[in-house]
Amino acid sequence: MQRQSSYADDKGKLYLVPTPIGNLEDITIRAKKVLTDADYIAAEDTRTSGILLEKIGVHNHMLSFHKYNSKQRAPELVQLMQEGAVIAEISDAGMPVISDPGYILVQECIKNNIPVVPLPGPSAFTTALIASGFDAQPFTYYGFLPRKAGEQKPYFEKMAAAHATSIFYEAPHRLVKTLKNMATVFAPDRQIVAARELTKIHEEFVRGTVAELNDYFAENAPRGEFVMLVSPSTAETKKLTWPELIKLVDEQVAQGESKKFAIKKVAQLNNVSKNELYDQYHQNRGN
Repeated sequence: MQRQSSYADDKGKLYLVPTPIGNLEDITIRAKKVLTDADYIAAEDTRTSGILLEKIGVHNHMLSFHKYNSKQRAPELVQLMQEGAVIAEISDAGMPVISDPGYILVQECIKNNIPVVPLPGPSAFTTALIASGFDAQPFTYYGFLPRKAGEQKPYFEKMAAAHATSIFYEAPHRLVKTLKNMATVFAPDRQIVAARELTKIHEEFVRGTVAELNDYFAENAPRGEFVMLVSPSTAETKKLTWPELIKLVDEQVAQGESKKFAIKKVAQLNNVSKNELYDQYHQNRGN
C-alpha cells in the first residue's frame, strides 16, 4: 500500500496541468501560478506550448517530453524531482495523460514515491459529452481508434451493444472513411454526434444518424479535430456465446493478428475473462 500526501512539504513533485483546448481564456488562475512557480515545465511540444506560455505571460524553462522520448526522459525528470525540483507537465492541449505520454511519467513518480498533483481543467471529450444531449452516466472513452477498418470494427461492435455513451477522437482526413465503416455496424437510426473545434470560433456540433452524418460530410469537407459520440443502445443486452466469441477471434486472426493478441482484444471488448476465452478457444480449435 502507498499513501501520498500532495501538499505535505516542499520537496520535489509532479504537477499535471491542463491547458486550454482552444480558447486561451480557459486557463485557470491556479494553472498559471503552477506554471510560473515550477522549476521546469515538461511539454509535449515546446513550440506549441511556447506560444501559449508567451500569451499568458509565463516565462519558464521547458523540457520536451513526448511519445518519442518519454521512456528516456522520464527517469531524467524523476531524478530532478528526487533532487527537489517541482515539474509541471502539460500536453499540447487539454488534460495531461489523456491521449499523451504523461502516464509514463506518472507511473515512474508513483514507483519512486514522488507526489503527483493533478489540477482540474479542460478536456475535449468531456466538453463534447456535456453538450451532446446523450446520457453522461455512464460513458466509455476510447481515445483514438486504430486506423484500419478491420481493426476499428470490433470497437464499433462493442459501441453498438453498449448501454453507455461511447466517445472517441478522429482526425478530419480520416473521418469520412470512419463514418462509412461505422455504417456497416450501427443500426440506421443510431444517433451520432460529431463535435469539432471545441471552444474555438468555428465550434460546431453535427447531430444525426450515421447515414445523415455520412451524407453531410460527403458534401462538407471535415475540418478540425473531431470528438465522436455514439448514443447508448436501447436494445436488450445480449451476451455472446463462446462459439460466437471464438468466431470473432478467428476473424481477427484471419486479418493477421496473432492468436494471443486476438484473444486478448476480443476478451477486452466483450468483458469476458481472457484466460477463459483462451481455454475455450484452444479446446474448440485443438491447438
